[in-house]
Amino acid sequence: MNKERPSAAALREDKEHLARETSFADTSLTRLGAYVNYERISTRKPVGKTVSETIALIVEDDPDQLALAVLRLNAAGYATQTADSVRSLHHRLQRRVPDALFLDIGLPDGDGFEVLASLRRNPAYADLPIIMLTVRTEPEDIARGLSLGADGYITKPYGRNTLDYVLRYLLKQEIAQPTAAARRPTARRRLT
Repeated sequence: MNKERPSAAALREDKEHLARETSFADTSLTRLGAYVNYERISTRKPVGKTVSETIALIVEDDPDQLALAVLRLNAAGYATQTADSVRSLHHRLQRRVPDALFLDIGLPDGDGFEVLASLRRNPAYADLPIIMLTVRTEPEDIARGLSLGADGYITKPYGRNTLDYVLRYLLKQEIAQPTAAARRPTARRRLT
């Protein structure tokens, strides 16, 4: 397969775009390997749902990485759904649109960047919060994800609370102090 390499001018433009995006980045997020698309989220209204009412769809083909993301989000109080391929993602989206989507780049039946671009072209998903969740840490990859319309970009490995922090930030959800009832151990929800 012959892939065209981007021109030097295109790479320079991508680096400049990334520099603009990350120059305003919250230092605590960038230290976590997380980047946000401030242009997209600046106009977003708060989701208006509590964390426990929020459904996050995780698209990841590695079973260990998928289990870790589910664990982290469930521990933060989010309900989760999962998909292990592009086909499975589209099936999930036909059934119910989640409140947010975590998308890996390297999937067995497609490229996460192409999936992101396709979703952004579809009016039904144009405003869906999408966070790239990937091992790809090159500035060019981060810039590409953000320029294609990702709301966030998180690199693996990530910290215990990174998914929660970024998702709350993107959805503009307040961090509420748990009530006594909420502090009691409960079973976490995972939607199937």
